[in-house]
Amino acid sequence: MTSDIDLFDPATQESWFPTYRRLHAEAPVFQIPGTSTYVVSRYADVMHVLRHQDVFPSGTGLTNRHAGAVQVYQDRGWDRIAPLSVNPPEHREYRKLVDHFFDATGSALHAETIQGVIDELIDDFVSDGQADFMQAFALPLPVRMITRILGFPDEDIDRLKAWSTAWVLPFAGGLTDEQHVWVAEQVVEFQTYIQERLDEKRLTPGDDVLSKLSVARYNDERPLTDPEIISIIDHLYIGGNETTTFALASAVWILLREPGLYERLRDDRSLVVPFLEESMRLESPTQGLYRRVARDTELADVALPEGATVHIRYGAANRDADMFPDPDNVDLERPNMLRHMAFSLGEHRCPGEGLSRLEQRMALNTILDRLPDLRLSADNDFQHAPGFVLRALNRLNVAWTPST
Repeated sequence: MTSDIDLFDPATQESWFPTYRRLHAEAPVFQIPGTSTYVVSRYADVMHVLRHQDVFPSGTGLTNRHAGAVQVYQDRGWDRIAPLSVNPPEHREYRKLVDHFFDATGSALHAETIQGVIDELIDDFVSDGQADFMQAFALPLPVRMITRILGFPDEDIDRLKAWSTAWVLPFAGGLTDEQHVWVAEQVVEFQTYIQERLDEKRLTPGDDVLSKLSVARYNDERPLTDPEIISIIDHLYIGGNETTTFALASAVWILLREPGLYERLRDDRSLVVPFLEESMRLESPTQGLYRRVARDTELADVALPEGATVHIRYGAANRDADMFPDPDNVDLERPNMLRHMAFSLGEHRCPGEGLSRLEQRMALNTILDRLPDLRLSADNDFQHAPGFVLRALNRLNVAWTPST
């Protein structure tokens, strides 16, 4: 019986993984009570959804349907479209415009800048011997990088980050009517800001993503519209900082909580990359996203009616023992570790995965170099921000032995 499973219980969200084991065994396609949303938890079933976009096309999740919020967008801003999340064949045309900025080759062009930001951040606290890793490092590194890559000035980071935080707030669920409207107002401010920067780039273009999109042509035929560019940029900004922040913090938490793991990576840097892949599998920053059901179908012997919502649960798939034996533990020799779904898989995989992987790899190597005897502080509670979709530590206090 699964009637006692409550995916919105704060206790469940704090530690998803016992619930994932139950879903795998008892209800791999689980209908959230009182809704037409079905949570898909097994790896093979998630892959089935990803591979059959005709049956399970991309669709709006549960975060943007509040009537008051929609009215704010219509009255003061732009309708929230999602060019990077539409379905084929349009999806491929939009992705061609941005993927090359963030793949392994495009991201490598920023390696020197990434290293400079990493060193600058560590310089600020290295002599202290302790820090909240989240606030001192994991948050500012990806924010500074995506700000510069997209073409925004550093001096706007504080308000950009405030808008970013508001943008993802609906993913926590449980917002009041007033909060939904407030979030929409913040997003409209962000949209207006992007429009103003876009107008500036058309007059004085630079070597940044916003400048490139200002002259880009969809399918080599027509210029992108302003609403298209605004939506692409706001999605890239959120995806380029929030999830990498969460991944960095989780990686350091796992590194320091597992006996002997820190010493292994410190002494053998060839293990850094497999460790980061395993940490993303174990603590996926995005636990799941949404698809809709285009026609009546069946999945794992469960009937799914046309119009229903399917929530593909990446975090649960990443803990599926049928795909990843001994799924709750770090295995630095796991043969299929790159098949994890922290960035999704297939055509809709995260466009920023190359940049995120590079930032994480460079960051962890530098941390191992510059923060000797790194350890978790005694005052941690290891609590996560509540939420159904995103998984993020509230803070992570660490200590090390400062150089004399």
